[in-house]
Amino acid sequence: MSDTVISTSNQTSEYPVERCDEINLGKPRSGVIRGSFNGILKDAPGCSTAIVNGLSQQLIHQMNLIVPDALVSFDDLNVDLGDAAYAYLQPAAQKALQSAIQDRGVKMVVNSAYRTIAQQLLLYNWGSGCGFSLVAPPGKSNHQSGLAIDIEDYDGWRPYLEAYGWHWLGDIDPPHFDYVGGGRQDIRGTAMLAIQKLWNNNHPNQKIDEDRGYGPQTESALKNSPAMGFEIAPWDEKPRLLKLSRPMMEGSDVTKLQEALNKAGIVVGTDGEFGPATDKAVKEFQRQKGLEPDGIVGPKTRQKLG
Repeated sequence: MSDTVISTSNQTSEYPVERCDEINLGKPRSGVIRGSFNGILKDAPGCSTAIVNGLSQQLIHQMNLIVPDALVSFDDLNVDLGDAAYAYLQPAAQKALQSAIQDRGVKMVVNSAYRTIAQQLLLYNWGSGCGFSLVAPPGKSNHQSGLAIDIEDYDGWRPYLEAYGWHWLGDIDPPHFDYVGGGRQDIRGTAMLAIQKLWNNNHPNQKIDEDRGYGPQTESALKNSPAMGFEIAPWDEKPRLLKLSRPMMEGSDVTKLQEALNKAGIVVGTDGEFGPATDKAVKEFQRQKGLEPDGIVGPKTRQKLG
């Protein structure tokens, strides 16, 4: 069943208001990119959702397997991202953001865009203990719509964003904008189905209903999911492009890449994190094989790796 198109003119009323001025997913912004917590989600310490990057990346990839291009990246635009700010939006919102950034011609600092339900669960559980006075329950945040961004310099960006269908939430939540233009879809059910499928693929004897809803079964599965991601990953079905990014790519596919590079005679650590050392190793391998040394591991580089 495909997700339905939203026909309302202003989506923000569908979601409870959060205090996005308090929620910065990557605080403290130390510039240090960290790996995920080695444990289950409900035990993850606060207050940065960077510690669940591994699982979050699996959730986003799984969503795009269910609905192709449900979320598309905007990390190639003129943006600066926090350690756990995922540069993903629905396609129509991404195009509208691109137009606004091109018009203004300066870098946009993005504190939050798409927020996975794993991130949302952490924020909701941490709450006031991390200084978050108002956080929506998982599945209820407009950041799970793929139509929301939290940014710095919101006054400066406001006229450019509003010209392309972005709505400023106002003084109640100054950093927050929602895309309310055409081409929007409701992908909240896809987000729930993603965790349900990931859980079932890895727990064939403890399956939960794949009903696209956030009920007790799904909540329990999410709380007991590994922050680093599941052993059976969605990129086992369809590989993702691997590259140096922020947040840093993590996972079993990165580990396999690092092992293949070592086998090819290029020494690199096998920590499952695509950091600067892995980027350098990939570029060296590409140069040796006569490929463009862009650091992006796609079909051509994978074919040479064997």
